[in-house]
Amino acid sequence: MSIRILIIEDVTQIRENIAELLTMSGYEVQMAADGVKGITLAQKWPPDLILSDIMMPDMDGHQVLESVRANPTLAHVPFVFLTAKSDMLDLRYGMNLGADDYLTKPFRSSDLLKAIESRLARIQQQHTMPSSTGDFLKTICGRDSKGTMLLPVEECFWFFTKNREYYVNHPAGTFQVNISLDKLTTHLDPTLFFRANRTILLHRRIVQKYAYWDKGKYCVYLAIGGDIHEVTLAKARFKHFKTWLSG
Repeated sequence: MSIRILIIEDVTQIRENIAELLTMSGYEVQMAADGVKGITLAQKWPPDLILSDIMMPDMDGHQVLESVRANPTLAHVPFVFLTAKSDMLDLRYGMNLGADDYLTKPFRSSDLLKAIESRLARIQQQHTMPSSTGDFLKTICGRDSKGTMLLPVEECFWFFTKNREYYVNHPAGTFQVNISLDKLTTHLDPTLFFRANRTILLHRRIVQKYAYWDKGKYCVYLAIGGDIHEVTLAKARFKHFKTWLSG
């Protein structure tokens, strides 16, 4: 099966030039002229990678990315921004939302192809990641100052990122792990774990309650030992959270 790439770009010539290059390189390509059409198309035709401009009418690239990351069927899809130099101030915001990479216009064909190949290679590594007993990851190696432990995943409270490193909180303590949250989201049992946001992946048993917070956001309260932790979810993500919690 050929690899699917969705191009979301409002400038016709740029959109068609990229599509021609990728088609000639063996990819299956679909195009959308704006963010709204792009999201609709992604839901009907799930891509393996999305290329998106940032500055677009009606729905900009940041909003497209937020919608993609909030959709369980699309959340894992690599997302690459195509940005003009004038957009660079907004780029960090986009990366914080969960973009995987970016290319500054104008870019060379070789740079675009390399960026795509790099992102697809990472996804392939996730799919070939070994699992000890079946489809879901059952154990994980964690390390702290005392050494390394093999932790049963079902006992873990939550996984999180801090200073670009990955950690797991377990009854035995907090351990650093070598697996990103993106990989964990792919391999953990989705009935037990939920990707709350870019930095937190939580087990359902630690969810205590949730409440409306402010400005379309919700606060989820997590009970871990005798401590209560608060995690904020955007409204779009919260809808998926409620469905998952009631499942």
